[in-house]
Amino acid sequence: MHVKRIALVGATGRMGKCIIEQTEQHSKWRVAKKITRDLNEHDPWDHTSGHKIDVIIDFSNAAMTAELAKQAIGTKIPLLICTTGLSSATINTLKKCSEHAAVLLVSNTSIGIQLMHELLKIASSMLDSTFDVDIVETHHRHKVDAPSGTAFSLAKTIDAIRSISTKIHSLRSGEGFTEHTVTFNGNNETITLSHTAHSRDVFANGALRLADWLIEQKPGFYTSQDMLPV
Repeated sequence: MHVKRIALVGATGRMGKCIIEQTEQHSKWRVAKKITRDLNEHDPWDHTSGHKIDVIIDFSNAAMTAELAKQAIGTKIPLLICTTGLSSATINTLKKCSEHAAVLLVSNTSIGIQLMHELLKIASSMLDSTFDVDIVETHHRHKVDAPSGTAFSLAKTIDAIRSISTKIHSLRSGEGFTEHTVTFNGNNETITLSHTAHSRDVFANGALRLADWLIEQKPGFYTSQDMLPV
């Protein structure tokens, strides 16, 4: 069995550590390069060790992702970008990278959130403009960006179908994990869709699943709308 080798950007962060723990339980994966702060010290495209990097997974921060994108232009290694709060300039640079490699930009790697997107498409198509739509997203107090990238992506899914903009409300509190709740409030009824992540393992395993998919894709720029069906 071919062991797929990962260059992990943000290896010392919470999600980075979780990815490493999960790969140690899966014989098909190996974190071959652990990249922390300086990309130049841990070149993810260095093949001098004789082993090819199969995919780069980025769980770092907006500044580091911007630098990664610049260095990745012209390379052919797939990029799974899980960092949120990216500038339009960084996204444009990633699109340049996608001319030679498969690039997947995703704000949430959970399969449950993927399902939420599909359910929201159905709800948004069936419920008319008499329903107000609100998203409430809750994260631990250490999360920097607000609203979350996931909340923005859920709103984008809804707003692509409805002409009324979705309102997003953010809470940053405690040490708990994440919750995204979408509420459709009508005149006489309320429909609620909610997803709660109880462990970072949800995102780590989801990232590995997406990386597995991405490795098989042709060069191009992919988003959450292009993920594998549930």
